[in-house]
Amino acid sequence: MTDHPPDSLHVLSVLLHYPDEELFNRIDEIASAADHSRPAEIVSAIQAFVNELSTHSLIQVQERYTAVFDIDPKTTMNMTYHAFGDNEKRAAALAHLQHNYEQAGWERITGELPDYLPMMLEFLSLRPHPEHAGPVWQCLQGMQPLVARLEKKAPVYAALLQPIANMAVEHCASADKRDLPHEAHQ
Repeated sequence: MTDHPPDSLHVLSVLLHYPDEELFNRIDEIASAADHSRPAEIVSAIQAFVNELSTHSLIQVQERYTAVFDIDPKTTMNMTYHAFGDNEKRAAALAHLQHNYEQAGWERITGELPDYLPMMLEFLSLRPHPEHAGPVWQCLQGMQPLVARLEKKAPVYAALLQPIANMAVEHCASADKRDLPHEAHQ
């Protein structure tokens, strides 16, 4: 399995939160952090995003973010919605994620639901151990439809999410391999 440094996940988390003045004030710092990220797919996505931010005003970026993620549920940042819609299975998945966070000793400090993508990435950057990260990666492995919708609506965001989708599939495949009986590995 390729190693994905927690710092890369943290940078992606910061970029995917609602854009504010703090984000704009930290652009140089974020660009510098991107240089230390890996794999190359993450580096190029972050650099393209930072370049995109630098060509727009804060209000323009905020309007775009709202139009992309807050108005259309098909592109929401709440990951369980993409898997379950708005039903009992989603409620159970949200409860499972919250329980996982609590078991990891991590407390959410925002009013966002436990499946809010930037928050999930922040959790993974702080608690990368498989016993805590596994359920989060499982939730994220179904995000390819979101990436596909964003490719049409907001390609710069799709480029940020594609490496996450790839990592989720990779992490889940690795976990499945580890869970197989020893004979199956031969």
